[in-house]
Amino acid sequence: MPNPSFRRLICAALSTSLLAGCVPAPKAPPASTIPVPDRLTDQPSSQNDQPVAAWWRLYRDRELDALVEEALANNRDLRAASAHWQEARALLGKARAEQGPGTSLSAGVGDGSTLQDQITTAWLGGNSIRTGPRYDLGGDVSWELDLFGRLKAQVRAARADAQVSAALLDGVRIAVAADVTGAWLRACGSAHQAAVARDLLAQARRGRDLADSLRAAGAGVLADVMRAEASADTIEATIPGLEAARHDALVELAVLSGHVPGDIPPAAEACEQVPVLAASPPIGDGYALLRRRPDVRAAESRLAASTARIGVAVGDLYPHIALSAQQAVSSPTLGGLGTRSNMVWRIGPLLDWSFPNIGVARARVRQARAGEAAALASYDGAILNAFKEVNQAARDYGAVLERQAALARAAERSALADDLMRRQRAAGGATALEALSALRAHSEASAALAAADLDVAAAQVRLFKALGGGWEQALPVSQPDLSRTISTAAAK
Repeated sequence: MPNPSFRRLICAALSTSLLAGCVPAPKAPPASTIPVPDRLTDQPSSQNDQPVAAWWRLYRDRELDALVEEALANNRDLRAASAHWQEARALLGKARAEQGPGTSLSAGVGDGSTLQDQITTAWLGGNSIRTGPRYDLGGDVSWELDLFGRLKAQVRAARADAQVSAALLDGVRIAVAADVTGAWLRACGSAHQAAVARDLLAQARRGRDLADSLRAAGAGVLADVMRAEASADTIEATIPGLEAARHDALVELAVLSGHVPGDIPPAAEACEQVPVLAASPPIGDGYALLRRRPDVRAAESRLAASTARIGVAVGDLYPHIALSAQQAVSSPTLGGLGTRSNMVWRIGPLLDWSFPNIGVARARVRQARAGEAAALASYDGAILNAFKEVNQAARDYGAVLERQAALARAAERSALADDLMRRQRAAGGATALEALSALRAHSEASAALAAADLDVAAAQVRLFKALGGGWEQALPVSQPDLSRTISTAAAK
């Protein structure tokens, strides 16, 4: 049977806790106020199909697949996010451990006098207090009963915080996969655009030389020569920017995959054509999007954590009751540590309560409830932002596809016109300038199509990123073996 004194202490604590007022802690976080649509966009697509996890594989480029996987294992931002997730898991383990008994051991040795020496001297009626060596050994066990759920609420909050870190890690995975794929497509597209621009420059120079020859023969004017030179200079001016864009994309690929800028992937450096998707990207429905988007999951977990912290604050309104056992021994000699007369011990309940002034605890409850309201608003905002990004990305993708299709038709027709002009030139029905003009028009249409291809690829990446896929089958993030040597930068 429990000790009568212990029973009286528990009853007194439970009775007086009613004076704090019954403040119930919420059992679950509030639901979002945003209705979830079934369709995320009016754009025609496979609405019922869910986006693939490793969406970059739709480009059917094994070198790109390998580079994305390397980045998902070695990217430094991912390593930092993974370390924060491990830190959150450690805090969850700490919260769980606090539900069990806490133990401590102590030992000490010193020289002088203690309160025990003074009591002994007074008991014996002496005047001289013993001074000299003193040896101490003790142990303490304490276990909070958590009668009002404060420790359980702490575990729920820590678990939700760990889920936030896990969602943020997935969000970094999505960003890294999208950045690698986007940089790869830019490198390929910029190389293709530069090749088209160099071909167009060669034709412009031929036109300039032809205009100059006609002027020298008396069949042309200086204005035609100047226009041809200006056209060549204008085209030439575009090439350095395209080459710089390609270089920047290649350097970005190196850094994203965990390498120094000079360590450029050879396959990306050799790519000169934008890869084409094997299938149209499916959009899916709203409920699947909310489960897939890491930012929405993180906001939902933050809301759960804020709700759990209300329970922690409510628990502080009531007494903290713990079972405690202590034992200590102090002796002037090592051998005396085993003597019963040098031993003290205590076992029984402990109560800790900031009563009757519970104004601070009540303020913490109001603070926690306000934090929950803010977290709910942020959760609603994350949902709305997810819907907005998918809707905009799908509409933008549809627009660039239409533009690409129109430019493809223009390039096809300019190619037919160029072929027709070549035949007329061979039959003597067209001049050299007319044939060259048709060829230049075809090259300009090809350049516009190359730019449109790159715009389509960029819109594809934005759409895939908005859909939130790419983290489901990701490999574990590798952490390096830590070196404690001083780096060159730190030494300076």
